[in-house]
Amino acid sequence: MSEAADYFKRERYITRRLSLVVLAATAVLLPVTLAASSGHIPLVSLPLAIAGVVVAVVFMVLLILRAANNRFPRSTTPDHLPMDKITRRKLRRRVLILEILAAVYAFVLISTVAHAHLGQWPGVLCTAAVVLLMDFALIKAILRLRSKLKEDSALDAGHAVE
Repeated sequence: MSEAADYFKRERYITRRLSLVVLAATAVLLPVTLAASSGHIPLVSLPLAIAGVVVAVVFMVLLILRAANNRFPRSTTPDHLPMDKITRRKLRRRVLILEILAAVYAFVLISTVAHAHLGQWPGVLCTAAVVLLMDFALIKAILRLRSKLKEDSALDAGHAVE
C-alpha cells in the first residue's frame, strides 16, 4: 500500500477518536459549567473540573497517537510510485485546509494579544502558547505534505521521461 494511502487511513483513525474525546469532554464540562453558573456547585470547582478535563484529554490524545503508531507503523521504505490524480487532489485539498486553519489560528493569536490589555495575563499566555503550538504543528504538516507533493511531481516527471 502506498504511503499516501497509509497517511489517510491513519488520519481517519486519529480524527474519529479525537472527535469522541472532544464530545466526551464537552459532555462533562457542559453540566459542570451549568451547575456552577446556577449555584448548584461552588464556583471554585469549575477551574478544577476544567483542569481535570484538560489533563484527561491530553492523556487520551497521547494514547490515541500511540495506538495509531502501533496500528499504522510508518513505512521505512520510500514510496517510488507516483500518486494517482485522486490522491494528489486529496493532498492538495488537505494542504489548503491546513493553510486556512493556520490563518485562523494566526488571527486568534493576534486577537488574543490585542485583548491582552484587559489584564488577564494567565489566560492570555496560556491561549497564546496553545495557539502557537497548534500553528507550529499545522505549519509542520503543511511543509511535510508539500514536500510529499513535490517528491511525487519529481517522480511523475521521471516516469514521464522514461
